[in-house]
Amino acid sequence: MIKPKYRQISNQINNSIQTMIASLAHEIKNPLNSIKGASEYLNKKYTNLEEIKEFTDIIIKEIEHLDKYLNEFLSFSRGVKIKLQKINLESYLSGIIMTIKHSIPAELKISLDDDLSDIYIDPEQMRQVIINLLSNANDAVKNINNPEIILKVWNDDKKLYISVTDNGTGIKKQDLNNIFIPFYTTKENGLGLGLSICKSIVEKHYGKIKVKSILNKGSEFTIIFPLNKVK
Repeated sequence: MIKPKYRQISNQINNSIQTMIASLAHEIKNPLNSIKGASEYLNKKYTNLEEIKEFTDIIIKEIEHLDKYLNEFLSFSRGVKIKLQKINLESYLSGIIMTIKHSIPAELKISLDDDLSDIYIDPEQMRQVIINLLSNANDAVKNINNPEIILKVWNDDKKLYISVTDNGTGIKKQDLNNIFIPFYTTKENGLGLGLSICKSIVEKHYGKIKVKSILNKGSEFTIIFPLNKVK
């Protein structure tokens, strides 16, 4: 058993680390926003100069990557706090799909139950989860023929299910037990925080997230909510 004194020291260290991460992320985000704003201005002002546009597009794209990583750091350092709102699930999901579909070159199939009921969720937090799962699926199918991603949502009397399935590269068996651990990643680029944050958000909604995967066949991530908790 951990003694109260050591637990207190551990908590103080964790709090210090979280504060440092948050402070560092904010300090980096400010100049990044300035650089992005300047690049966007140059794009608009010199629309006929393709060479300038080519390089400013690269700058903007890389800043967006860095901004994504910083947001993950901030989410991790702050911990997950949810604010529940009553949401029409069909309308909510349609909005997310409209936002992300242009960035997913794979065929995106949508399957929604006809009788989906309104639910109480944190819309911003759950949006982060769904977009993260769709983005991961998109990464998994990038280098295969006939890429396909399926977003399926259904419910029974007691539970709500949201699944994202792809026919991509799959996940190695030895990695399956580790993918939700903070900073664990199998990607060349990435922090390994995305799925960890997703798991925390889902659990704050009294849910759980499961994964099934076959190497070189594809993966399926399923979020399961107890309806008596999220309604």
